Amino acid sequence: MKKKRSSQPLSEPVIALRKKKRICVKSFQQQQQQSFSSTQPEFCLPDDCWERVFSFLINFVDETEDKNKLYFKSSLSLVSKQFLSITNRLIFSLRIYYPQLCILPRFFHRFSNLHSLDLWFASSHDLDNNAAIALALRDRPTLKSLSIFGIELKDTNYVSSRYIDSFMSLKGLNSLKFRYSKISDDLLYSIAKGGLPLKRLVLDVCRGYSYHGIYGLLSKCHEIQHLSLQDVDFLNNHHVSQLSLLVPDLISINLSGCSKLTESALFAIIKNCHSLDKITIERIYVKRKRVQNFDILKDFQVNPQLKSLHLAENSFINDEIVLLFASIFPNLQLFDLSNCDRISDKGICQVLNKCCKIRYLSLIGCKKVRQLKINVVVDQLKMLNLCGTNIDDKTLYEISKSCYGLLQLLLIYCKYVTVKGVTRVIENCTQLEEIDLRCCDKVNDDDVVSMRSSRPSLKIDYCSTFLF
Repeated sequence: MKKKRSSQPLSEPVIALRKKKRICVKSFQQQQQQSFSSTQPEFCLPDDCWERVFSFLINFVDETEDKNKLYFKSSLSLVSKQFLSITNRLIFSLRIYYPQLCILPRFFHRFSNLHSLDLWFASSHDLDNNAAIALALRDRPTLKSLSIFGIELKDTNYVSSRYIDSFMSLKGLNSLKFRYSKISDDLLYSIAKGGLPLKRLVLDVCRGYSYHGIYGLLSKCHEIQHLSLQDVDFLNNHHVSQLSLLVPDLISINLSGCSKLTESALFAIIKNCHSLDKITIERIYVKRKRVQNFDILKDFQVNPQLKSLHLAENSFINDEIVLLFASIFPNLQLFDLSNCDRISDKGICQVLNKCCKIRYLSLIGCKKVRQLKINVVVDQLKMLNLCGTNIDDKTLYEISKSCYGLLQLLLIYCKYVTVKGVTRVIENCTQLEEIDLRCCDKVNDDDVVSMRSSRPSLKIDYCSTFLF
């Protein structure tokens, strides 16, 4: 039997002895813990090691198609303050939608290695009474790419002293984009005077500046390789001819929506800029019956550099111009002639016969395209868009013989196409992955079922009518 504890109070010597014993035991445990921890290896890695680990992980996630990769990047910064600081230094590109101007300097301070910045404002934002962006830009002198959507820079002394000076502080800037914004000639003059090493300049749907401003900039920045001036209402053929002389190393240009241009501007660009890889001039309607005299085209030389030519929705493009392009651009790979209603079979056949490396051809809405006669093998052609054309089964037969490397064929609203022609394409184009037969009146549901059974791996888009 257990002895019952005495209810008598302990004497003071006994209490002191027990207290001393507890202190000794606690002290011994602390000494043992310190001795054990001193013998363990240090598991904390330096920041540069963590940077290498995170860089590898982030790059690996970027190369995958994981839909949760954004959450993965964010989760790293939530582990600790150390990880937050490290991941902040690994952010080199930042896009901010509808930012509050007062917090921009905080963003710039947080992401110290930022090289690319893209700012989107909800509407045209008047910056005359707010210096937040100007101050923020001064904090990022190493910025290489700046894109701003929807701001308004008025031509005042305040803007000149604040914002223009801020742009001038970006000595490493090689890409500058303004879209849907109001800028000034003074800004363009200052950029030219500052000698920024610009390689790319975009002024899409912008107002407030003139031809003199863009001329002054390009006359100083000869190293620009990519130029986009979409929807500039004052730009005419003479302007384009003069500007093209200032940028001989131009690689790509976009003049879509410049309503005062004609084919003369296109010819001037081709003649003066021999390094061009891509030309985009779309959405231009010229009210006239005939195009200009083509005697000037006799001096044109072959340009093997040009790979992409986007000329959709231009009223001045006809067979004669297309024949010229087929002759001087032998390495053309992408040709977009969508809704160029003056194009016929003659011009397209010349393109297919002469441009043997073409991979993408779009003829959407070209009503005069009916029967193509292809006399050569065009095995590089991967995507052919014939939506809204008047092609028939004879054309599909020609395509099946010469373009057997096709991956995608679009035939939406091709009302003369029947199952016979489509079947021939499916049989001969063994690499075909997708064919679009929506609103082809002479193809029915049973036909599609039969085609799908013959090629189960082929994606066939089909419906009898569009659903609005």
